[in-house]
Amino acid sequence: MPFLSPSRLKQAYRELIELPDKTLRTIGLIGVIAGILLLFLTD
Repeated sequence: MPFLSPSRLKQAYRELIELPDKTLRTIGLIGVIAGILLLFLTD
């Protein structure tokens, strides 16, 4: 949670910036698919 530990959030963002674009896209796609599945499962 950003308000509890802003320094950890900044560190996490720095690590995300270092990831290759393909990895970020894959993580994003997995998040989108998980969200769609969650919508279907809770309907």
